[in-house]
Amino acid sequence: MHKILRRQLKRLELDPAASPDAKAWAEFLGTIEQTYRHADQDRYLLERSLAISSKEIHELYDQEQRHIKEALRVSEGRYRSLFEHAIDSIFIIDVETRRILDVNHVAADRLGYTRDELLAMEIDAIYPREETERTQDIVQQLLVTGHLTFERTHVRRDGSTMLVEVSSIILEQDGRQVYQSIARDITQRKITELELQRLAKYDSLTGVANRTLFMDRISHAIELAQRNHSSLAVLFLDLDGFKAVNDAFGHEQGDALLQIIARRIQDSVRKSDTVARLGGDEFGILLEGIRDLDETVGIVQKLIDTVSQPFNFHNAEAFITTSVGISIFPAHGNDPETLIQNADWAMYASKSEGKNSFRFYATAMKTKALERLELGNQLRYALERNEIVAYYQPQVDCVDQRIVGMEALARWHHPQLGTLLPEKFVGLAEEMGLIVQLSDWMLRTACTQVKSWLDRGIQPVRLSINLSDRDMQSDLVGRVEAALAYSQLPPQWLELELSENTIFRHIQEEQDKLAKLKALGVQLAIDDFGTGFSTLSQLAEFPFDTLKIDRYFAVQIATSPAHAAIVSGVVTVAQKLGMEVFAEGVETQEQLELYKTAGCTNIQGDLFSPPLPADEALALLQAGVVRVN
Repeated sequence: MHKILRRQLKRLELDPAASPDAKAWAEFLGTIEQTYRHADQDRYLLERSLAISSKEIHELYDQEQRHIKEALRVSEGRYRSLFEHAIDSIFIIDVETRRILDVNHVAADRLGYTRDELLAMEIDAIYPREETERTQDIVQQLLVTGHLTFERTHVRRDGSTMLVEVSSIILEQDGRQVYQSIARDITQRKITELELQRLAKYDSLTGVANRTLFMDRISHAIELAQRNHSSLAVLFLDLDGFKAVNDAFGHEQGDALLQIIARRIQDSVRKSDTVARLGGDEFGILLEGIRDLDETVGIVQKLIDTVSQPFNFHNAEAFITTSVGISIFPAHGNDPETLIQNADWAMYASKSEGKNSFRFYATAMKTKALERLELGNQLRYALERNEIVAYYQPQVDCVDQRIVGMEALARWHHPQLGTLLPEKFVGLAEEMGLIVQLSDWMLRTACTQVKSWLDRGIQPVRLSINLSDRDMQSDLVGRVEAALAYSQLPPQWLELELSENTIFRHIQEEQDKLAKLKALGVQLAIDDFGTGFSTLSQLAEFPFDTLKIDRYFAVQIATSPAHAAIVSGVVTVAQKLGMEVFAEGVETQEQLELYKTAGCTNIQGDLFSPPLPADEALALLQAGVVRVN
C-alpha cells in the first residue's frame, strides 16, 4: 500500500486490513482529494514562483549589464579626458612595430607636429639618431619588468631638443602588447641642477673655482704628478690695499673690482691652470706640469704686473697690488692642505717684506707666522699689564722752530721683544678687534697727560690722536665725550686725525658724524692726504681744520718735480679753504726746504725730533722750541 494512504488511514484510526465503512471511506477519499488539491496548488505556486524569479534574474542581469556598459563609457570618457588634458606628453606604442598608436595633443604641441603626423610615425622618429638603438633595450627591459622610468632626448620638428623623463608600462590592447609612455619635460630642471652643481664648485661673484673645487683639482694634479714624476705649484694671492678701495667706494664697487681682478688673473695664467677665489680678497692658482722654477717665476711676475695696472672708479684712479706665496709639490708638501697652507705662509712673508712681490715657501716662514699669532695673543693682555705706553712727537713751525702741537703715538714695551712700533701691532689690533679698546686707552691717557701739562703752566699745544676706520664705525662721539670728561681737557686742545680713505668711504654718514664732533669743540684733521681716492674738490665738503700730507711725498718730493707740483697745489687749495697744512715724515734738510718752497711750514718728522716718552716731551715743551737735528 502506498505510504501516503497508510499515513492517512492511520490518521483516521482505520485498520488497513479491515473493510472501511461508507463514512470512513468518504472521509478517506476526501482527504486524498484534498491532498492532491493542495499538491496541485503548491505545484502551481512553485511554478509561478520559479517563473517570477527567473524573470527578475534576467531583469537584474540586463540592468547590471547596462550599468557596466555605462561605467565603461564613463571610464573611457574620463580616460580620454585625462589623456588629452594631461600636462605631460603621452604615447601609446606598439611593442612589435614601434608605431605610435595614440598620442595626446600635449605631445604633438611640444614636438611641433600634428597628432595625425605623429600617428603615422614610429617612436624612433622623435629620438636623436644616436639614441635609436636604445629603444630596443628599453622595450626588452619593459617586457621583463612591466614598468620602467628613464631619461631620453626628444627632437622637435625644428631640430631643437628637450630632455624628458619617461615612465613606461606594458599594456594589452585589442589582443596585442603595447606600452604607454608618459614623458615630462625636465630641461629646465636639468639646467637648474647644473647651475646648482656649478654654484657648489664655483665662486658666485667672480665665476672662478671655489675652495672646494680648488682642493679637488690639486688632489687630481698630485696624482698625475706622482705618475708622471713631475711638479706643480700652488700660489696663494692676497690683494694689497683692497680694503682701502672697498672702504672708499663701497662694497658694490669692491665686488666689481674683485671681478676685474679675477679676469686679470685668468688672463695672466695658462688655459690649463686653475684660478680659485679662496675667500674675501684671497685667490689661489694651481700651475700644473711645471718644468722648472724659472717658468713659475715668469708666470707669477706677469701676474703681479697685470694686477697692479691702475683701475678707474668715478674718475678717480686706484691702484691694487698683490702679494704672492708659492709652494711646490713635492718639495713643500704632498697634499692639498699642506701646499695651500705653506703658500699662505709664503704670502704673509711677501706682504711683510714690502708687498707687491712673491716668495717661495721656506720653513722659517711658518715660524714667523706662528710668532705673529703668538704676538696677537699677547697683545690681548698688553693693556692690562701696562705694556702699552704713549709717546709724543712734536709738530714744529719751521720758520721759528716753535712747537705748535704734539701727536700721541703708541709704543708697546714687550717684555721679551723690547719696544715695538705701531706697524708691528696696530694691524694685529685691527685684525683681532682690539683697535677700539686701544684707541680709547690712547684718548684717555694722552688727554690726561696734556691736561697735566696745562695744569703745570706749560704753554698750551694741540694734541693730535690718530683714529682708525673701526673707530669711525663705532660710537665715536660718545667715546670722545667720555675721554674729555675723564681727563677734563678743554676740547679745543684735542685734534682727531682721520685718514683720507676712512672719511670718503661713506661721505654722507661721515659728514654727520664729523659735524657732531665739531659741535663738541674738538679740531679735525685729514691724515695721510694724497695717497687715497679723494679729490681736492671734496675737501670743501668737510669741516677739517688741518690737512696732513702723507709721508710718501716726503720721499718723492726730492726726486720728482711732478710730486713737488702736487704738494704745492695741495698746500694752496687747503690754505684757501682755511686749513692749516702739515707735512709728515720729514727727515732731511732737503725735504724741509722743498716743503717750505711749496708753502708748507708746519713740519713733523725725525728731522726735528722722533716720538718721545712723556717726560722727554715735557722737557721739549718747557724749552718751547725744537732745533733741527
